[in-house]
Amino acid sequence: MSAPLEGLGLAELIAVDPAGLADEEGMQLAAHLIDRGSDACDDEALTRAEVVLDGLTDRETLSPRAVSRSHYFRANLWNSRRKMRSDTNGWAWRSAEADNEILELRRAIGHSGFAKLHALERAQLLTNLGNALNHIGRFVEAIEAWDRALAFEPRLAMANGNRGLGLSYYASALYDSGHNAVLAVAALDALTRAIAPDALVESLGLDPALAMFGRKKASLDGHFGEAAVADAANLDGYSLGRGRREQAYRRWCLNNRLFLNPLNDVGPHAIAGQDVMTLPSITVEGLDGGPGPPAVIHYFNGLKQEFATARYTLYEGVTDRGVHFSDRCVLLYNTLDYPAFGLGVERVKMAFRSAYALLDKIGLLLNVYLGLGHGERQVSFRNLWFKGGKGKELHPALDGLANWPLRGLYWLSKDVFEDAFRLVTEPDAQLLYELRNHLEHKFVGVRDDILLAITRSAVAEAPPGMFAITFDQLAARTLRQLKLVRAALIYLALGIHAEERRRKSGRGDGMVMPMSLDTWDDRWKRRD
Repeated sequence: MSAPLEGLGLAELIAVDPAGLADEEGMQLAAHLIDRGSDACDDEALTRAEVVLDGLTDRETLSPRAVSRSHYFRANLWNSRRKMRSDTNGWAWRSAEADNEILELRRAIGHSGFAKLHALERAQLLTNLGNALNHIGRFVEAIEAWDRALAFEPRLAMANGNRGLGLSYYASALYDSGHNAVLAVAALDALTRAIAPDALVESLGLDPALAMFGRKKASLDGHFGEAAVADAANLDGYSLGRGRREQAYRRWCLNNRLFLNPLNDVGPHAIAGQDVMTLPSITVEGLDGGPGPPAVIHYFNGLKQEFATARYTLYEGVTDRGVHFSDRCVLLYNTLDYPAFGLGVERVKMAFRSAYALLDKIGLLLNVYLGLGHGERQVSFRNLWFKGGKGKELHPALDGLANWPLRGLYWLSKDVFEDAFRLVTEPDAQLLYELRNHLEHKFVGVRDDILLAITRSAVAEAPPGMFAITFDQLAARTLRQLKLVRAALIYLALGIHAEERRRKSGRGDGMVMPMSLDTWDDRWKRRD
């Protein structure tokens, strides 16, 4: 920061005219206003910083790197406003501050200037994105953001520390004590690295955060003994299947974090190579409409099986080579736009459709479980959250509900359906809604990446009603859709667990009659 700005008081900084400042000096002024305004809980300073940033981004001289940084500064501004609000510790499901913080962080990461930032700056941005996602309940995706930050700077204290806190909160949300221990030990490891002597503490003023990391580490140290740490360290001594094909598939799922298993969020360890997550124990009044288990258990079984099938269908589509016999003698014309046809392409399309369709089925399950009262034909993942299934007023049963995973599920729906969110997600997640609409109702023209790269030819514009996309782009967006659905299913299961705990605390000591369910053996899934 330049000496003249460094020596000014907050009131003097607010009075500085940014018009006479060079681009970098203007950026420094905005940063100083945000830092000092946040420390002083001064909204006037934050508003002034916003004005300064508006003026800077209007300049044609502002470099791409500075534009990315300006979005980062705006995110810090909204983070400060969120913390200054009186309901910061409440359970509001709506927050303009949280919305804007996430949007600005994604704009910073998605801008071409992000690649121009130093590795430390990129790590800081991704760390803050992880923090914001974790705050709203999207802890699965927060861990992915922190891991990406640590890929840029493995010693970053804030990335390691917040990852450790996030994993510990995730662990406490679980209903499986074995999984709880593994995630808690992973949290302990991250917190240890955050406060290690060689940890990179990127700025001044972080002592309170480091002290918090230390307290959490001490708490976990006291709760988990050496035996638990040793057990949690043995994460790869498990089978990945009977043959090379199955093992390759399961390794692909692990590397892409696609198993319905919280342990897959710790890393691609063999222990996580199974879809073991189920719903927690559920208590119902009466017989829930008839004898047998609650309807939501039937629903969740179907969701898991459809997810697993969509996942394998994508794997087949991206790994199969050669021409399948079903494609032989299917006469097609060359439309001169380097099209990609075949069973592999259609498998990826089918995987996308199947994964996307699961979201509305999650909406139906929650409508039944929470008793939201939406009509069966009208309920969807898009309108589930709102009073009457439309408009912008949150359903009264949800607004303020103290349920971290369900709140995350609500915010996840924004990525799919709200323009402001889905247009600033990363390229492989953009336009998922539009792609699905074309797959279901119009046309998707898939083009061959290899031929396009070889020829470097201009491609004619797609005809009306056709969504043009390369095979690699289609595969990446299908993978992103599957990852979104996986996160949604985890939030769903843990959200129901949180709701069951809340209901139990309000139910008192009444008699509960247990009903146990056997598992469906894998051998019974075959059709002879």
